[in-house]
Amino acid sequence: MFSSPLHTSFTLGDTVNRNMDSTQQISFTPQDHVHMTHARRQAQKSLRFAEVPVGAIIVTADGAIVGAGYNRVEKKQSQLEHAEIQALRKAAKAIGGWRLDQCTLYVTLEPCMMCLGAALLSRVKKIIYGAPSNLFGISMLQEKLPPVYQAHTIILQGLQEAECSDMLKHFFLKIRSKKEASREQNQ
Repeated sequence: MFSSPLHTSFTLGDTVNRNMDSTQQISFTPQDHVHMTHARRQAQKSLRFAEVPVGAIIVTADGAIVGAGYNRVEKKQSQLEHAEIQALRKAAKAIGGWRLDQCTLYVTLEPCMMCLGAALLSRVKKIIYGAPSNLFGISMLQEKLPPVYQAHTIILQGLQEAECSDMLKHFFLKIRSKKEASREQNQ
């Protein structure tokens, strides 16, 4: 495991490189940035439905986007409508199988335990996320996962973190200001 003030990386299996300098910065590729921008566009779709803006895409080793999703929990009234779950479902259908072992999941918000479990069971090779989630994020759980769930999945944090975090902050500020305005009207 290694981390920096801006980025964290860990592997959920025995492929972790424990010799890396703990101050080493993660270097994302230009393609990583392009793919996260696509995930952010998915997140923006959530805003049309007053959903928490989270977007995800699944990309094959050759760079093809085979699955995409955005948060639709409120619209569909189902906790299973997280962006990652939608993207995994669509990718499996596009590929013709559930094993996504040569794919990368790009997501704007750190996955929750449910989405991490689905990604691990799908054998996703890499997960790259933008904004950390202090409430539901998996980084707090990484060392508590049972061995059966410990795959050789690389997880990287911090790609376009500011942009992803800002989208979430603006959403929640808007929600809070609407609630405050409603309370003031009712007084």
